[in-house]
Amino acid sequence: MMDNKSLVLLSKFSVSARRLIGSVNPAKLIKDSEYSAEVFQKAFELGDEELIMLSLEVQAMLGLIIVSSSAESTAKVTTIKPAAEPEQKYMFGARS
Repeated sequence: MMDNKSLVLLSKFSVSARRLIGSVNPAKLIKDSEYSAEVFQKAFELGDEELIMLSLEVQAMLGLIIVSSSAESTAKVTTIKPAAEPEQKYMFGARS
């Protein structure tokens, strides 16, 4: 079960994301790794700083990223990516 702080953070992210991405299902975000990866990717692509910061906090809370800090108090974020998609060939050119 999630604590109050986690629920508030998840709610803030859902409300902020709704403005830019569209409706976000918090329960599905927690349980479905493909759905959460897609939502977080959209958040990063939009480039909204507040949404990106909330996204990083939610991902850290859900254990999707590992945040470690060094002696200089700088944070390093290591993303745990879902299974890599195979690279697709570009098929819409004059030579295809």
